[in-house]
Amino acid sequence: MANQGNSRTTRILMIYTGGTIGMKESSAGMVPVSLDDLWEQLPDIGALPLELTLVSLERPMDSSDLRPEHWVQIGELIHRHSEDMDAFLVLHGTDTMAYSAAALSFMLQQLGKPVIFTGSQLPLGHPRSDAASHWMSALEVAMATRLDGLPRVPEISLYFNHVLYRGNRVRKLHAMGFDAFDSPNYPFLARAGTCIEYAEEAIGQGVPGNPFQQGNHNWFPALDNGIISLKLFPGLRPELWERAMNNPTVKAVLVEAYGAGNIPADEALINVFKAFVQRGGHLIALSQCVGGQVDLTRYQSGRRLLDLGAISGMDMTYEAALTKTMHLLGIGSSSFREAFAHSIAGEMGS
Repeated sequence: MANQGNSRTTRILMIYTGGTIGMKESSAGMVPVSLDDLWEQLPDIGALPLELTLVSLERPMDSSDLRPEHWVQIGELIHRHSEDMDAFLVLHGTDTMAYSAAALSFMLQQLGKPVIFTGSQLPLGHPRSDAASHWMSALEVAMATRLDGLPRVPEISLYFNHVLYRGNRVRKLHAMGFDAFDSPNYPFLARAGTCIEYAEEAIGQGVPGNPFQQGNHNWFPALDNGIISLKLFPGLRPELWERAMNNPTVKAVLVEAYGAGNIPADEALINVFKAFVQRGGHLIALSQCVGGQVDLTRYQSGRRLLDLGAISGMDMTYEAALTKTMHLLGIGSSSFREAFAHSIAGEMGS
């Protein structure tokens, strides 16, 4: 690890995972640079009252290569330094940043300290890069405290394009634009202009317990990815999914249904779902729509899933529902249905 800074006012651990923010051109396309190379490109923190400690995953990578074991590595670093650091900054590629932020919200519960994910659409070395702005603003949020000395945003969050979002409420919606992320079903936590305005009414809301309490967090590194995802479309052939759903290692199926959770009156599809539930599998109903929520009582076509015993994903993002399922399967929850239906880390509305 390398230490930079001249004060212990705020001690921040920066975890570099790779991603566009630290990439450079090569003959094979853009590739991540090392932590040392990244640090040389970052803006000078000058007289900011912080002590910054830098650490990297063993191999910085494109975020499309990140897997659950890398979430564990990131979480382990935060867990290990939960007492000697005041805040955490994770530099991450944009493609799977929403998955990582959501996963960490379930794995690290009641931390009571800021964990901010950020990245960029253009590398630091690009003349129009958004990287430096994101990094500096994320540092400012990480340093911000209330009058009582507690952090302004003691959540796992994601900062991008002047907006701070709750980490398990955000989705990547744009591949090329600077406005790459949005939080369709939950308000932003802060917005940066000439100063950073904090949405006090949104910070910590819906998170069980006291989100500002420190020193008694829970660390859940176990994850189970025995999950498949089924996105409905007109003309879907149920027999193509039957074999996968009959695999005994598959414990949950995320069904991306239409609208408020509607599925077609296809007897073959319904029978495949029914057989999966009868053998103990969890059927989770999500919506293909970006905004709104699942309501399995609204339409007859939605009641088909309800009658099958499906669990509503409510207003959760796909990323949050997936990682929440991995978490609950990983800890071996004896009451999966009940646990899924309640907010663990502010990932769903009431």
